[in-house]
Amino acid sequence: MKKSLTRRIAQQDLVTVLKFPAAHLVGRLQSASSCWLGLFPQGLRCSLVMGLQPARSSLTPRLMKESALPTLFSQQKRSGLGRWAQWLGLLGVSVSALAENPHRPFTRLPYLQGSSPTQIHVLWRTEGPIQPVVRWGTQPDRLDQTVPLAAIVTRASLGTNGQPMLPQWLSLRTPENLSLPKLHSAPIGTFQYEAAIEGLSPDTVYYYGVFNGSERLTAESPEQRFQTQPKSGTVRPYRFWVLGDSGTGREAQRAVHEGMQAWVKQDGRPLDFWIHVGDMAYGTGRDVEFQSRFFESYQTTLRNSVCWPAMGNHEGHTSKGSTGIGPYYDAYWVPTRAESGGLASGTEAYYSFDHGNIHFICLDSHDLDRKPSGAMAKWLKADLEKAKAEWLIAFWHHPPYTKGSHDSDKEADLIEVRHHLLPILESGGVDLVLTGHSHIYERSMLLDGAYSTNATVAENFILDDGDGDPRGDGAYLKGAGLRPHEGAVQVVAGHSGASLGRVGTSPVMRRTLVEHGSVLVDVEGDTLVGRMINREGVERDRFSLVKRGAPLVRRLSLPWQPPEYKAPDKSSKSPYPPPLDYQVLIPAGAEWKALSGAHPQGSAWSRPGFDDASWLRAKAPFDSGRGRLFGGQRASKEGRPSLYVRREFTVSQADRVTELGLWVDYADGIIVHLNGQEVARVNVGRSSQRNAQGVKQREDSGAVYVPLGSIARFLVDGVNVLGIECHAHSEGSIDFGLNPALWMED
Repeated sequence: MKKSLTRRIAQQDLVTVLKFPAAHLVGRLQSASSCWLGLFPQGLRCSLVMGLQPARSSLTPRLMKESALPTLFSQQKRSGLGRWAQWLGLLGVSVSALAENPHRPFTRLPYLQGSSPTQIHVLWRTEGPIQPVVRWGTQPDRLDQTVPLAAIVTRASLGTNGQPMLPQWLSLRTPENLSLPKLHSAPIGTFQYEAAIEGLSPDTVYYYGVFNGSERLTAESPEQRFQTQPKSGTVRPYRFWVLGDSGTGREAQRAVHEGMQAWVKQDGRPLDFWIHVGDMAYGTGRDVEFQSRFFESYQTTLRNSVCWPAMGNHEGHTSKGSTGIGPYYDAYWVPTRAESGGLASGTEAYYSFDHGNIHFICLDSHDLDRKPSGAMAKWLKADLEKAKAEWLIAFWHHPPYTKGSHDSDKEADLIEVRHHLLPILESGGVDLVLTGHSHIYERSMLLDGAYSTNATVAENFILDDGDGDPRGDGAYLKGAGLRPHEGAVQVVAGHSGASLGRVGTSPVMRRTLVEHGSVLVDVEGDTLVGRMINREGVERDRFSLVKRGAPLVRRLSLPWQPPEYKAPDKSSKSPYPPPLDYQVLIPAGAEWKALSGAHPQGSAWSRPGFDDASWLRAKAPFDSGRGRLFGGQRASKEGRPSLYVRREFTVSQADRVTELGLWVDYADGIIVHLNGQEVARVNVGRSSQRNAQGVKQREDSGAVYVPLGSIARFLVDGVNVLGIECHAHSEGSIDFGLNPALWMED
């Protein structure tokens, strides 16, 4: 049935579909709900915005113009959910969360944190309080143990005195609730529960369920499981996943996750845990960005394997390492008192843990003192002195070596990491360093002591210049145990979702790939194998370290050098992809208030309350070719055509909105305003309105996605105004026009 329905809808004349009464289309969707849900990942649904009252908007969106269909449908050929989301969005159908919240009362599904041989933590969030109960056992259908209530920490976001909020949240501000530890930036009404399951056996698989009193909230499923860590020093095969700079909420992020899952499934060995090296919540690490771009994206992995995080610079916009406060610190539980081995750090900003015969160290490379005299470096030295493992792996965000989207020879953060922290780690016998930040995959040769800037490979810091591949030149060899200055491999894994970039080739790198992917690391006894798995689930690089005996350490004066990098032509720039899941606030073809032939005064025109009675009421698309709106009028400093449009829209809970963006076809340049504040600018050099200058001709045609910035500052509960000014590049422009739609990710 699913296949026939898909074929039937896909083959219909689109204009006929657009002319369906809204109620009829709703009925068709509802009557074939099982078919429609088959088109989307579990947890998504279709909800009509067309002709109906949207959940977060008071608009009555109108159908788009038939003339806009060819241009818009030619854009963004996406597969799977993306293609259907695109198709439905143009019809005014919004793809959003199943029902208003498909997992109610959860607002963040249960996930695992902070494991040890005898303990693990289960965290989750709800809208409003529940009676939290966690049950666990060794069989999925027999959860015969219960976590004591005293072992469950409850945190809450209840707003502040005088803060506007819904009545249901005001009722939660009881003395008992106000005495709870605070969530510092979660939406009002959020309760977070952190359950410590203790008294477990090492290296054992358990199953768990979350309940509200006696009501089971999680499914009875073998996927709701965890495995405790083995005792420190235990030798057996281990596998962990490494990714970085992933938190965009775009197609590449989803594909990288699925590519890893497909490879692991085919290989037959599951993950033991995973590491994120930062930038998991673009653009500023807000709580809502963590929710949609990390927790919802990786839920199927989070529910049964622990993620060990490092803070990136984007999370650093809203979280501070010096205080341990912010959405990043609300999201994770990491050991501060050596609960998982290592040395107590007393802070969540940096920490260590053991997993079998591997010792891991996580550092904060973003906002803490990196100098040897600083608290973090002193703790690092002490932790290394205590470490007794066979393997030493360190991870943080900023790479000491890279020529990807960042340059480690020019940027202070990266230089300081290399100068101050790397010598300490190499003295402690580090084997592998995992970082991100630079949106690329880079993997080094075996090296030691490369601390200078603009260094060459002829300075005797390459210990093995082979490819490190057991199938090629062979593995890199080191002595057994943690031995100082025997070399380490550097991996930059900032290629897991964000837009990729490259400025050159680092001389220490043996492999450089500008493609999305992630890294899988296997450790078994004296052998470590790392693989780069791309978004298609294909292995694109392999390297190995073998620690055996006491091989002679050689420093090469004339090692292998990577080929010279030739920068590609940057005249064409890839469009920014839209989010996978969004609601349509203003559909294409909607009605706007428009002004042409003149310029408005000041910024009041793009604010609520502006008197636009004299402005023309017109439907998009607007273009000069048909003479519908502009005639032959010219209005700008240089005589170029200009157009101003404004429209109100309503948002009921602005703090839950992750992103606003325009799906817009335009020529030639646009400036976008939200409530009187500029939030986007494309192809306009400087200034605005009458004084707009440097308008470039748009070479491409068709709609693209333009994200709107600073919405956390400018979007408000209630009525908002979107204002767009559109400028042609010259007086003689004949294809000047504008066709916008407003999308919301929440």
